[in-house]
Amino acid sequence: MTKLSDTLAATKEKKCMPLNSNDIISASVAQSHTIPTMNATSTKMMPLLETANFEITTENVKIPKVMPRVRIEKTSLPFEEIPGPMILKLWEKYWRYVPLLGTQLFCSLLISRFIQGRLSWNRNVTPIKYLFDKYGCVVRINGPLVNDIIMIHRPEHIAEVFKQESESPIRSGIDILQHYRLNHHKYRSAGAFSLQGLEWLEVKKKVAQPLHETVSDYIEKLDSVCDELINKIRNIRNRQDEVPTNFDQELTAWGMECFYMTMFNKHFGFLDSTSKSASEATKIINALITAHTYMSRCETGFQVWRFFETPFVKKLYEACDALDEVIGKYIRQTQNKLQTLSLSKQEESMNKERNLPLLEKMMIQRIHPNDISILLMDMLILGVQAVINCEAFLLYFLAKNPRIQKRLYNEIMTVLSKTDGTLTKESLKDMPYLKACIKESLRLRPAFPYLTRLLPSEISLHGYTIPKGTFVIMANQITSQREEHFEDPKKYQPERWLNQDEHAHNDYQEYSCLPFGYGIRSCLGKKMAETQMMLLTAKLVQEFTIEYDYAEIRSRFLMINVPNRSLRFRFVDKN
Repeated sequence: MTKLSDTLAATKEKKCMPLNSNDIISASVAQSHTIPTMNATSTKMMPLLETANFEITTENVKIPKVMPRVRIEKTSLPFEEIPGPMILKLWEKYWRYVPLLGTQLFCSLLISRFIQGRLSWNRNVTPIKYLFDKYGCVVRINGPLVNDIIMIHRPEHIAEVFKQESESPIRSGIDILQHYRLNHHKYRSAGAFSLQGLEWLEVKKKVAQPLHETVSDYIEKLDSVCDELINKIRNIRNRQDEVPTNFDQELTAWGMECFYMTMFNKHFGFLDSTSKSASEATKIINALITAHTYMSRCETGFQVWRFFETPFVKKLYEACDALDEVIGKYIRQTQNKLQTLSLSKQEESMNKERNLPLLEKMMIQRIHPNDISILLMDMLILGVQAVINCEAFLLYFLAKNPRIQKRLYNEIMTVLSKTDGTLTKESLKDMPYLKACIKESLRLRPAFPYLTRLLPSEISLHGYTIPKGTFVIMANQITSQREEHFEDPKKYQPERWLNQDEHAHNDYQEYSCLPFGYGIRSCLGKKMAETQMMLLTAKLVQEFTIEYDYAEIRSRFLMINVPNRSLRFRFVDKN
């Protein structure tokens, strides 16, 4: 009886003790993290009131052991385990007796073997997308007599390639143009596009700033060239306001006139069929189109021209010789002009006259005449072609999206109302929607759908070790249409570029759209291309409603993305 009374007294004392809220919270947390174990007897004899007691003895609780999380270091898989087509391993011994593939690896015969003839190369990026779909996001292709080639398209992988590149990165050149200059013309270099290392940096240092200044200073003159194209459109369209199927040639004439204006400060008359130089203008345009066409045909496929001149090579060389003759004539004229001035007067002239033509600025910078000739040739065959085809795609997207075109028109008219209807360098800066329209078009149809680099050091991609000296092809057109970075990636939506804060959290957003390349080897003509496209687009949208009523225009690859259909636009007068 004494023990029983003592127990009851202790129980009563416990029930009368004040409860601390912290004790209750800690007890509740302890309950949620413990597993009470009770035998059947103790459960049966426990009063119902006692189950509300917050006091739990450690004798009835088993605390599970918390095992520390062990970090497992993953080792990179060897280079040989990267998936890719096996066909080259079987052909390797035979390939030792055929010419090397071009460094671009754009070989129609090779790709048709990969995909068993189901797709055609040189039409679009489908074949490379086929390889990614079949083998994954990192594809290895065995290179004959050269290092293997890796193909990638994910932004995080492209970021790794660019983050480790040296001060003088190496990219692929265009083999046939190198062969033309070094073997046919006996020039001392293959040209700026094909230069590597310190030679490239030296050319960039001398050309980049004069090029940027010239484009800014020549906006008024480039604007007048756009007016010439507008007048030409009004003269060539039919009763349905539709331009002829060869409208791409008119865009080429516009691009050439812009080139002549900035390079030589000369109005040549490419858009004026009644001028005295009309026949010569036609000859130059035909040479440009021929050079671009046969450059693509010679660069793709097996390069038999390394052994003897093929019919394609002969036509390419004839076209390049015609363009080289024109460029050489202006170089000699500029040399004669500068020889009459002393060096001090040349520098004084350059400081006072910022609106000197680019050719004269390059001569004053003491760039060798042969190097200037090669640089201008690259700008003609690659630069002018890139601008006119990018403009063609932009007009197509605007024609297929009337709502976007109307919004762009409203922006243009609002800005022009403040500048008396004149387009200037400052007014172009006040057109963010126009810039967004251009950027969105370049996302869907970049001029160059692939970027290339030679790795200067070993890196790790997707768990694979990629050794130094590996040639990497980055399919940036596929990259810029990935769902995780762009909502409705196939849709033309310029608005996505107006509010880029939403992408700020993404570390790889800047690598998801690279129409002008990236880093040190990015396009020198970016400013020129953007300015020309902004001027012409603003003028056309201001004057016309642009329409297109035919089948979808896709891209095909001829060293540059070009439209696969005729540009049968309707230009309907606004007023």
